Amino acid sequence: MKKYILSFLFFNLIFVSCKNDHKKLLPQSAGKTHNLLVIMDDRDWKESLGDTVRKYFAVEYNDLPQAEPIFSLKQAAPNLFTDIFKRVRTVMIVTKGEKPGVYYYKDKYAEPQLIIKIVGRNNDELKKLISQNAQEIIKRLNDFEIKNLQNKHRLALRNNEDVEKELGISIEIPDFFALVDHQNNFFWFRRDLKNGEQDILLYSVPLKDSLDIKGERVLYYRDSIGKKFIPGPVDSTYMKSESNISPSQIMTNINGKKAIETRGLWNMKNDFMGGPYINYTIIDKKHKRMVVGEGFIYAPAIDKRDYIVQLEAILKTIKLKDD
Repeated sequence: MKKYILSFLFFNLIFVSCKNDHKKLLPQSAGKTHNLLVIMDDRDWKESLGDTVRKYFAVEYNDLPQAEPIFSLKQAAPNLFTDIFKRVRTVMIVTKGEKPGVYYYKDKYAEPQLIIKIVGRNNDELKKLISQNAQEIIKRLNDFEIKNLQNKHRLALRNNEDVEKELGISIEIPDFFALVDHQNNFFWFRRDLKNGEQDILLYSVPLKDSLDIKGERVLYYRDSIGKKFIPGPVDSTYMKSESNISPSQIMTNINGKKAIETRGLWNMKNDFMGGPYINYTIIDKKHKRMVVGEGFIYAPAIDKRDYIVQLEAILKTIKLKDD
């Protein structure tokens, strides 16, 4: 019996060691946020199968002032999927085979990496599989990108003891954001960009009734905060929600707490500044309040999708303390 236990422990030690060695040998993956490498035949890419891929994965990203795709697609033929292409962080392989389905592989050739392999016996079956599974694939890619950004941010975080003490929350804010303003229950952080800025707002408001829980007062609260705390470049200007375009709103969950996700556009009252925002209003019933984390961007000369995704990754680290 003793001999069996020792053999078992030795086998597990070797197995774990081999797994760790394999992980150490994986190269670092490469790729920009929301860029997707599509591996498929050149001819298929130019015809209806490629159109189906573009229909779902190059669709317009919602609630941005200019049209940007949800993923920036780059296609390569299967024979090119070697060496450097195998180090791309997010890959979709569309191929013919006798075992139809959608398969997911994590850290296969590099780390971190997500590979989605879609296998069909013919083009019609491939198009059907893409159509049926597009939303799940998009969700997995989005979640993977958010986690990857959060891991990168953790390499250098701001000390947020002031936020934790006053708002009763933890949040992982990278140290390249600087505190702009701090008043009672209100924090404003900013990151200067080459052609604009990224901003994060944190504050809390009272939880009154079912209208708050349904999210019907989100714009009222954000406009009140904008008028009070976010001035424009000249007198009588302040940030407000864009009134001509309705925002999108869904119920979601932030680290175990019910939350309202609102995405839309903002502008400056009596001025021409504007851009996109993402707002998470988290329901804290125990303390009869709502904790709000919002990110917004002003960057008129550059694409904004990747910056919004980065703000989403930061805001999704909010955790309520003292539950």
